[in-house]
Amino acid sequence: MNYGIRRDVPIPYYYQLSQRLREEIEGGVRVADAPIPSEHELCAAYGISRTVVRQALGDLVAEGLLYRVKGKGTFVARRKLEEKFVQRSDGFYREMTMRGLTVSTTVLEQRVAPSPPHVRHALRLREDDATVKIDRLRSVDGDVLLFVQTYVPASLCPGLVDDLSDVSLYGLLRERYGLEVAAGTRMVEAVLAHPPLTALLGVARGDPLLKIDSVSYLADGWPLEYYEAWHRGDRSKLEIEMMASSGATSTPSTARRSRRAEGATRVARTSGQSNSIGPVIV
Repeated sequence: MNYGIRRDVPIPYYYQLSQRLREEIEGGVRVADAPIPSEHELCAAYGISRTVVRQALGDLVAEGLLYRVKGKGTFVARRKLEEKFVQRSDGFYREMTMRGLTVSTTVLEQRVAPSPPHVRHALRLREDDATVKIDRLRSVDGDVLLFVQTYVPASLCPGLVDDLSDVSLYGLLRERYGLEVAAGTRMVEAVLAHPPLTALLGVARGDPLLKIDSVSYLADGWPLEYYEAWHRGDRSKLEIEMMASSGATSTPSTARRSRRAEGATRVARTSGQSNSIGPVIV
């Protein structure tokens, strides 16, 4: 019996099957960690060969939508969390909680300590300047997602000994010390997991991780924070916004608003109104 493979179109069968399974996964028909039918069952259900099924499943595994467990079968992968904070000054806690997700943090270490040379360079510190060093393991909806190591100049936040298990570091710096992140630079690179990250993140040696190096700045340009974060590659997806290089700095949404405003201005002028019109509400 055929449940969705069309024979009258020049679209490869493996692609049709992978698209159908993708729709079921993204539509919530097949939930995370649930097994999908065996190769034999899919062959029988769709009237296709095992080679076609294997190619379709292999593509979905490569895309991270499915995963295999030796001796047990193929399962639906957990959906990757899209993080947009790479191009914004929002912290991880705010980014996730604004989307209705539950963030939990395990503080592994928090103390006043000297900083490594590369951190001193990033924060423009002298060799004898102290930093508050914070190591945290962060989870979203109960799943460990990343390990982050943060350094903040101790001179900017004296007495920072608060428990950061369920609060935002950026929020605490803003509310208690009046320190607001105004800008920052972030570098993203793909790295391989190694101890102790393997134990912290629950991954195997050599598994892919996304590493983010970040320096955050105050409005006057002085560095406020340096961190290094290692994200599980199988659970993370980062969104990076592209800007025009010709001096145009508007985002697609602001460009649309600008075009609508210009259109309203043209309508007003062609209607015989004065050239000096009031603001257009869009």
